[in-house]
Amino acid sequence: MYGSQAKIGFMLPSSCTVFEQEFLKVTLGLEGVIGCPTRLLLNGTDATGLTSMNEGIDLAAEQLATIDLDVIVYMCTSGSFMDGQDGNQSIKDRLSRITGCPNVTTTSESVVEAMSTLGIKRSTMLTPYNEDISSREVDFLASQGVHIIDYKFRDVEDNLDRGSLLPEESFHYASQLNFKEADGTFLSCANVRAIEIIDSLEAHTNKPVVTSAQATIWKALRMSGVDSPISGYGTLLLDH
Repeated sequence: MYGSQAKIGFMLPSSCTVFEQEFLKVTLGLEGVIGCPTRLLLNGTDATGLTSMNEGIDLAAEQLATIDLDVIVYMCTSGSFMDGQDGNQSIKDRLSRITGCPNVTTTSESVVEAMSTLGIKRSTMLTPYNEDISSREVDFLASQGVHIIDYKFRDVEDNLDRGSLLPEESFHYASQLNFKEADGTFLSCANVRAIEIIDSLEAHTNKPVVTSAQATIWKALRMSGVDSPISGYGTLLLDH
């Protein structure tokens, strides 16, 4: 039966074209696991646009509350970290209050937990964001015990353009960062294709790799009680 193992609700930016496809790829072999998305209207990827998007959380949460979900995920990296840990917690509190679901998380929380699980305290980072949003991410991760020692922001403002970026480009940029001094690599934003390069980037750097989508799928599955190892998408999903 569809959803017999896990029904996972995702709250996505309206112009996200990547995450659902990556979720389907990763969970293809997991019988009874389904994702149930809803959307938040996104008209800009800067701080103003993200703040406006988050004003729609309550309505989106009400939609997800009509499904008997095992886990609910706020599925936007920058939208969850841009106001620091207080902002991230506020999103979780709103989801819990409106839906009554006992298991809620965000992409930023998932990334931090994935890094902790993999022992990543010093990381490189690649983002599609502008300088302001990227700097906020560096600060957020530092507040959670992860020091970004080297990073590149690609300044791709249009979210549809982010969805069109090639994973080979991300591999190129990530491999140019100072990964030798880091414990791992983080590829931020769930609307940038990345899961298909995780294994090759881990082999290249000999370090674990975390992506926004991979970490969120991992966290949502584990919260749902699904702990099957999944190969092809990095150490995190295979061994943890």
